[in-house]
Amino acid sequence: MSIAINEQAAKNAEIQKQMLEAEANLQKLEADPDYQRYKQGEWKIFQGKKDSAPGENCVAMWSKEGGAVSIVGPGKAYQGGMLIFWSADIPRPSNTQTVAVTLKQSKYQAQSVNALNFSVPNIPAGAIGLTVPNIDAALNTMLDVEHFIVEMGARAVADIDWTDGLAARAQLYQCVSNR
Repeated sequence: MSIAINEQAAKNAEIQKQMLEAEANLQKLEADPDYQRYKQGEWKIFQGKKDSAPGENCVAMWSKEGGAVSIVGPGKAYQGGMLIFWSADIPRPSNTQTVAVTLKQSKYQAQSVNALNFSVPNIPAGAIGLTVPNIDAALNTMLDVEHFIVEMGARAVADIDWTDGLAARAQLYQCVSNR
């Protein structure tokens, strides 16, 4: 009987040690600035292709735990803009497909539209791309605080909100104005 008690006590001590190590690792993670940006969200403004001419393929991407949203445009192949949602809940087809979606956003009426559903190798999220006639239209509708829900069928596949949208809009405008 005492052998069983000693074995259980040793197991309990090992479990407690593992729990203390996990708690210490979690505290380190919570203190990491990169992890905080991941949880709270951050904007990145960049040109999507390395060989882009000034003002082409400009991207403002808000990424946050659970997904991302990008405002992209213009490029050589398409002079308009795109609003692209990224989420693990969005299907990842092997070829780009046109799909029906409903876009809900903070200030505007819900819109049912056709969108592009695609995936990018080595990115563990699917994408839904909505075309915008021109990048200025995308810029003009950006709000400082925004909440988006993208539905396919009756299921939300992207649910993301951003902050500091006006500052991102100014940086994206600066990029595209170099055309």
